[in-house]
Amino acid sequence: MGDRVPLRLEAHRQGVVGVHTATSACEQAELLMADEVFRVAAVDLDRTLRSEGCLSPEAIRAIDQGRRAGLVVVLVTSRTGQDLQVEFPEIADHVDALVLENGAVAVIGGKADALSPPVDDALDDALTRRGVPFRRGEALVAVDAEHAGTVLELITRLGLDCQLVRDERALLVLPAGVTKGFGLCEVLKKMHRPGRNITAVGDAENDLTMFGVTEIGAAVANAIPSVPAHADLVLVHETGADVADLLVGRYLGGARLWCPPRRWVDIGSYDDGTPTQVPGSRARVVVTGPAGSGKSYLVGLLAERWIESGYCVLVIDALGDHLALQELDRVQVVEVGRDLLDPAELPHWLGRPDISIVVEMSRLAEPRKFDYVLRLRAAAQAHREEHGFPDWLVYDGRQLFGGDTDAPGIRPGGWSLSSFDPATLPAGQVDDTEVLLELTEADSLAQLASWIGPRASIRLGCGEVRPFTVAARQTTYARCQHI
Repeated sequence: MGDRVPLRLEAHRQGVVGVHTATSACEQAELLMADEVFRVAAVDLDRTLRSEGCLSPEAIRAIDQGRRAGLVVVLVTSRTGQDLQVEFPEIADHVDALVLENGAVAVIGGKADALSPPVDDALDDALTRRGVPFRRGEALVAVDAEHAGTVLELITRLGLDCQLVRDERALLVLPAGVTKGFGLCEVLKKMHRPGRNITAVGDAENDLTMFGVTEIGAAVANAIPSVPAHADLVLVHETGADVADLLVGRYLGGARLWCPPRRWVDIGSYDDGTPTQVPGSRARVVVTGPAGSGKSYLVGLLAERWIESGYCVLVIDALGDHLALQELDRVQVVEVGRDLLDPAELPHWLGRPDISIVVEMSRLAEPRKFDYVLRLRAAAQAHREEHGFPDWLVYDGRQLFGGDTDAPGIRPGGWSLSSFDPATLPAGQVDDTEVLLELTEADSLAQLASWIGPRASIRLGCGEVRPFTVAARQTTYARCQHI
């Protein structure tokens, strides 16, 4: 494994090259790691890629460079296809997909697809009668913002199910529920791309819905004043240079990645009552502790919280402790018994980024588990590197490594290992981890029965060790359900 920088707390007012964060120093922790990249970037057009009427050459070069390295770029704009063709006909050649009309229309592979029904054309007739000039797209109607009062009056009188979205000096009339975030999600589904491996870049209020459905939301330096407060990153250069820095710089390029504070998940509470949190993505987590201390309980809690937060989780379960995760929505169990399923079939199990999988191996003889897990791990990592998911690989049970401390290391990305004896884990994994969770009481299963969570300690990177009480799980907990 390459040199890794541990998780650390930073003073965010110091900023970083080309990017600064939008939250305070005491509220945010950064994960710094290498060799892991975002798979998709969603970018706005006006005031993001465009400056003074022209596309930023720097930003376009960065987009092209990112795409050559495997980055998928989606342009998300409120403009209509006709507007784009007239003013920026070349832009389609530089991106993989388009989301037009503020989320109402998708273009993939040159083929346009309406994502919602259009605004009722009764509005067109009413605007014409009132002498209000307008532009009609496939779904939206656009007017000058000065006519907002008239448009609202007509929509109310006609009883239309519409919404009004301001876009600089224009007012967009859209079908209810259509946003840039909605359109981006629909395009990602069509492209079989996960929403948790994506960053979005924008400048205006209508871009905030993209921030909400992606892992990281970045505001450009010239964003309107209200947007940076809701962004995870605020870029610092004017024009397209800031977008170029992001697309080919340390964050998307892989040298520096972090999980925003809003994506961290609660797993318990410290003794002072504050929540104990771990990253929602891209961390390396080791769970250890004495036999019977509740390690599998905690591993299952981690998987629950990540699944509930929308991440795709692959749980490799040595003893059948995690079958109850199928009580959650979008979780499937694959039972590996006498008839081995070929790990090469993993892409069929992981057909959708919103489905999590539990590979249950309790019926598989011990000597075969190690070899099987090695092949399964290789298939899972290859799938993640190509498609961006699963977000988490969760290994529960030292049997999964056959006691071989020289087993190949797990490459970057979200993963969790569990063992009562860290010495049995692959070499260097414990010392090289960002999050170390250690169960501290061997009789804690008795506590579980009385609804008192087990006691544990957490170490984030090179930080202090802090004790906490593990939270209650949503799913049923039963050890070794097939033994």
